Amino acid sequence: MNSSTNQVVDGYSQPILDDPNLLLVLDEDIDLPVASDGMSRTVPGQAVAPSSRVNTSRCDRKCRFPSVGGLHRSSNDSSIRTASTTFPIWCHVDKSKSPSSTRTRVAALAYISKQNHPKRSTSHRRQLNESKKFCKQRSMLKDVKVPTIAFSNVKQLDSNFIRNTVVICDGGTTHPTINAENYTGNVCILSLSRGDLWVHDTQNPLLGLRMHFLSTKFPIFIRLPRQKSLSILNDGSAICQAMNSCARTQPQSLVRGSSKQVFNDGQPARYFCVGSQPSRAERGVKCGLYKLKYGFPSSDWDTVLNLLQRAEYAFDMFASTDMIRHIVEAKKRVPFLTMAPSPYSSSNQHSARYYNGAGFGVNVFLRCHVDNDFTMSIVQVHMDRCYQDDDPIVCYFCFPRIGCAVALRPGDILMFNPQEPHCISSRCNSDDQVYCISCYLKTRVVGLNDNSNLTI
Repeated sequence: MNSSTNQVVDGYSQPILDDPNLLLVLDEDIDLPVASDGMSRTVPGQAVAPSSRVNTSRCDRKCRFPSVGGLHRSSNDSSIRTASTTFPIWCHVDKSKSPSSTRTRVAALAYISKQNHPKRSTSHRRQLNESKKFCKQRSMLKDVKVPTIAFSNVKQLDSNFIRNTVVICDGGTTHPTINAENYTGNVCILSLSRGDLWVHDTQNPLLGLRMHFLSTKFPIFIRLPRQKSLSILNDGSAICQAMNSCARTQPQSLVRGSSKQVFNDGQPARYFCVGSQPSRAERGVKCGLYKLKYGFPSSDWDTVLNLLQRAEYAFDMFASTDMIRHIVEAKKRVPFLTMAPSPYSSSNQHSARYYNGAGFGVNVFLRCHVDNDFTMSIVQVHMDRCYQDDDPIVCYFCFPRIGCAVALRPGDILMFNPQEPHCISSRCNSDDQVYCISCYLKTRVVGLNDNSNLTI
């Protein structure tokens, strides 16, 4: 008679495959059994011992079926099929069967389990919230699209072309701010002044902009009304000082892959990231506070964190209730790490709720790309001064596949779908000093970047 042995991983006893009574989950289409605390303990390829515990259904009635047989589960123990379910259009998830990748898929679908069987009071409250948010968006956001009459001049690039070609956008108004002679080979330069992209803008500071996907209700981008953006932050002096401090104290600039290349015409491009990030040489996610040992002041770190939290406030104001519920339930399901305050910050300072970090550059423009982000990202542009409602446009945020660009003034807040090919243009005026900062939640952070952790 064979005996079973166990190994202990992260505090949980994991059975080894020497017991003939064990089941082996090999197919990710198979439901993942979920424990009573809502955390699944199995992943594809892991051995599972048949449980002698029986589940309870509603009204605490006993169920005669075992939890691993797939016949019946209570509402709290409902399983998740990650292979056959459509993930949110704004969310990137990993597809492999490793524990980290499985965590990203489970987190992405956590909000669906909360929608299936809500209480009557919960359902009513959700309907009220959705109605309020819909009315707010309809009254404060102008729905835009590329006019049909402009299609003859506007360039809408194919996804394969964008993937295989370096596509950059020249935001110069009176004259080009990208020197085409410096870019040879497989490079495509789109010019805003020539009308290669249709520009969306409004002079009304009380009105924002929104563009939807044709077949869904979810937006490609939302630019907040300018008055709302300036009510969140109307002076860029502090954040510009913090970004300059980070650039001076860090030993080297972040090196991005060729598909997400950063440019600065005529000078070496410098790009930096602040916040928690997946470890490259080891398992897990690190908080990123190691940057302080290079001389980055803790006060400037907290300034960037404060900007991140203001971006989350903007997210709460204008994102749909489905988007908010998606990230809130994902955080409950997988407690991933977000940007934390410095050790010397006030006791009232808390970690970010959604975003794990921010990336920024000075006078940079990027190759058109997509990001492996878990939720809607937020981009802002800043200058070292106070802002006014009638400030001039300093750059554009571009969507070459759609053939449009969004005008950005200092202090503007733009929320966008990171799965849509996008890029920031060069400056409209080469004499301006423009700081571009992006707030994001990386999918690898949600997956915890640790395949030795078998807890799902």
